[in-house]
Amino acid sequence: MTNWQQLVEDKDNLITWRNVSPYELPEYEFNKLKESIEQAKEDSININDKLIGHVKEEYLIQNYDKSIEDFIISCATQNAVYDSWKDLDVLSQSAPIFLNRLWVNFQKKHEFNPPHFHSGFVSFVIFVQIPYDLKKEEETFKNVGGFNSHNFTSKLSFLNVGSDGQIKCTPVDVDKSFEGKMLIFNNQQMHEVYPFYTSDDYRITVSGNLKFRV
Repeated sequence: MTNWQQLVEDKDNLITWRNVSPYELPEYEFNKLKESIEQAKEDSININDKLIGHVKEEYLIQNYDKSIEDFIISCATQNAVYDSWKDLDVLSQSAPIFLNRLWVNFQKKHEFNPPHFHSGFVSFVIFVQIPYDLKKEEETFKNVGGFNSHNFTSKLSFLNVGSDGQIKCTPVDVDKSFEGKMLIFNNQQMHEVYPFYTSDDYRITVSGNLKFRV
């Protein structure tokens, strides 16, 4: 069983408690998205001033297939993530949902994303390329210890306050099985991405936010 399959089947942890929904992109959508990523890198419209990431190459994706927007919106209106916002009461009348901004992160070794949340009401991350072997990454700091210790090397982590008032960090074992997959969640869900060390290639992810058009 892959790490992605384990995540999907773990209904009592990340998906249920934190209202994070996992999806696999249809092959057509993923291929079209990769074309948009190539164009974004060529255009090189840097948006570092709008993002908190300690990542030098973060580019706006201007041109993308409308079908990817439709797919993401569809995912946001069902399953666990829908439970996180379905009772949101801020509009006086119905309004369409739209993809406010789409960007790509070309993360290199030692770069990272500190704890942050997003604008809009739903956010997501799509894993395009994971350049490292997760086991080798974990061996970089294999003697990590302490109370409730985890090996966070290279991982995406969600942060929440538990019933005991303590901050709970839930690391996600992102590896190559996550390529072509998406995690979608409430925009207020705090999360972070730790640096990786064993590859000189890019860790490529795409993120964006959904908003109401009013």
